[in-house]
Amino acid sequence: MADVSVIIPVFNTDEYLSPCIDSVLTQEGVTVEILLVDDGSTDNSGRICDDYARAYSNISVFHIANSGQSVAKNLGLRHAHGTYVTFTDSDDRMTPQMLRKMVSAAERHKADIVCCGYQQVDRQGNISHLESTNRVYVLDHEEALVSLYSRDKIYSQCWTKLYRRKMLADFHVENEPVRYDEDLIFNIRAFKVARTTVVVDLPLYIYTYREDSVAHGHWRLEKNIDRYINDRICRIEITREAVSDESATVKEWSMVHIIMYYNELLGRVAPFKKYHSDKRIAAVIRFIKKNRAVLNRHYGKCGFSKTGKLLIVCLPGWLYMKYRQYRA
Repeated sequence: MADVSVIIPVFNTDEYLSPCIDSVLTQEGVTVEILLVDDGSTDNSGRICDDYARAYSNISVFHIANSGQSVAKNLGLRHAHGTYVTFTDSDDRMTPQMLRKMVSAAERHKADIVCCGYQQVDRQGNISHLESTNRVYVLDHEEALVSLYSRDKIYSQCWTKLYRRKMLADFHVENEPVRYDEDLIFNIRAFKVARTTVVVDLPLYIYTYREDSVAHGHWRLEKNIDRYINDRICRIEITREAVSDESATVKEWSMVHIIMYYNELLGRVAPFKKYHSDKRIAAVIRFIKKNRAVLNRHYGKCGFSKTGKLLIVCLPGWLYMKYRQYRA
């Protein structure tokens, strides 16, 4: 059995795919199996996947009709055999010691989830997000949930995580079939059942920032806004359900998390005037008004200025959206 199953959903990334796969093949001190899920690519990505599968016995490839990352990741999970599972975007890379450091931390502390930091590289080769404490943090169940919801040391993406596969299987943790926020929904469900989480605070993952990637800009098109709103609201409802039996501290930080992402939703919808009076947007604003006590305590963490938090509470919803449109 491999130490780690690396699941790589692939869609039209032929320019980046080989360096991505090579970075997994050259991981130091661990054994890996690689599951490439070609999600209906129309470029040379499918052929590249097949070439690697023929050349390496620890690589499997699956070709499916374009169905989105959630479906591709779930297929990979069903075929994974490693002690641990991780996900990698097909245009990114791992540093050579990433998996060894994370597996070592998992074994040492009997962790269900291990998290790390990442470095960001753009098309011009500029590197950012290198800040780290070079420390290892061991978190219990409550501490990990607070860190996830407050975005303190733990990022929302799956590609900075190593999961104990048995935990995922025992609790049937899978990806929700949504277009947006699938990583965070997966992590909400995984952290809900994790007992011990370790943070290795080092930038071990190399994230390629591309304006033209699937993850960026999709919601900027008006034709996609309706689904974006529905997926974001779905994510919020899953959050509320997940913390129903958690401590008051976790519930407080989950509310900060919800308001933070509702604030982001309002900002992204603001340029599209037709949605200003949408009943879903009105419900979002009512929710924030209703939870003004949490907003007042944590408005900075929620992404509001002092002026902004006063306006959303005091103005009618349609007028507040006009203000956000003007700001945008």
